[in-house]
Amino acid sequence: MLGTLSSGQGHATSFAQLLVEWLGVGLSQVRLVTGDTDVTIVGGGAHSARALRLAAVVMAKASDQIVEKGRRIAAWLLEAAPADIEFAERRFRVRGTDRAVDLFAAAAAAQRADAPEDCRGPLDGVCDESSDVPSFPYGCALCEVEVDPETGTTEIVRYSTVDDCGRAVNPMILHGQTHGGIAQGVGQALWEECAYDARSGQPLATTLMEYALPRADMLPAFATEISEVPSTAHPLGLRGGGEGGTTPALAAVAKAVCDALHELGVEHIELPVTAERVWRTIRDGRPR
Repeated sequence: MLGTLSSGQGHATSFAQLLVEWLGVGLSQVRLVTGDTDVTIVGGGAHSARALRLAAVVMAKASDQIVEKGRRIAAWLLEAAPADIEFAERRFRVRGTDRAVDLFAAAAAAQRADAPEDCRGPLDGVCDESSDVPSFPYGCALCEVEVDPETGTTEIVRYSTVDDCGRAVNPMILHGQTHGGIAQGVGQALWEECAYDARSGQPLATTLMEYALPRADMLPAFATEISEVPSTAHPLGLRGGGEGGTTPALAAVAKAVCDALHELGVEHIELPVTAERVWRTIRDGRPR
């Protein structure tokens, strides 16, 4: 149970993957509960890359609490010293023997009336973590465009990115977020514009019929790569992921267009780089 919400980042999958690795349970045995103020102590909403970066820490510490309490329960059940109990792949085992008890069996035993006082109750862990040390992602984006000087139309022919996200929990989700982020950034750079009525100040683009969002046939296939360099500022080596698609896209597209028009004396162009704006910029440029 976590106090963060998912808005498409795949929390239910990524968070569960970590618990599967740490506790040895099956993926189908993990159920994520978020946004429920009756069961979460602290809530922070949706925070994009910070969600996994911070949630992973509290989940790790809560999992450690579960293992530690489970070790005491297993020591009672197996009549051994807690120091002799080791945990791996969902089982508490007496070191050097085949005597073991399952994680779920230990959780059930803790509900028994004859369980020791320090073992009795739910087998759970609770953690609230605050961090003031950032763990920034790094990346690089390259964009190649072709501009039609007669119409001002700009076409992106190639777009490539490399993102250093630290340790990638789920590379497939990360690639998907990067693809979506690129589409958002390129959309802002080329087509999306907020136009207002000069007299009333009311927005003129009130539906997606007037507001120009990028479509699938307007973008090429992206080439995205992940560079996993563990962060030294995060206990699990995690950095942010996904923003690497959006953040550099506006500058990469704008600079590519300026580079394409450099021979015409164009050194700067306002965003969004619409066909009309490019056409007028070409007309106002001074050929060298």
